[in-house]
Amino acid sequence: MSNDEPRNNERVVKSFLFGAEADAFAADGRLVNLLPAELPFGGVYEGPQGVRRYVREMQDALRIESLQAEEWVTSGDRVIVIGSETSRFLHNGQTYDMDWVHVNTVHDGKIVEMREYNDTAAMLEAFRAPPAGPSSRH
Repeated sequence: MSNDEPRNNERVVKSFLFGAEADAFAADGRLVNLLPAELPFGGVYEGPQGVRRYVREMQDALRIESLQAEEWVTSGDRVIVIGSETSRFLHNGQTYDMDWVHVNTVHDGKIVEMREYNDTAAMLEAFRAPPAGPSSRH
């Protein structure tokens, strides 16, 4: 492994995390985001086409208002990102704050697996809530 490889692996992960670049994933790469069935964008998504579908499903359901990557841990082909977000569900206008961890494996400049671990309790509470009043929206 070259000295630049960990930095390059982080760059690949950042291109998806902050730019939704589905082509950051290998042809056989997987995005795994196991969520309660009630939430419309959980599951296992395969390859760049599957990742594009995931991004579309997520964008159809919510808006990310703030996304923070607070800590990066890189070792070899593994890039772990610890962060938080504030998002708003579109169907009811409810927001939630949640912490998350993304565990990425990068080979040859492509993500071969990304596993998301999310605070699903915060997401479900907001998803299930009645519509927000006009003063509740950001």
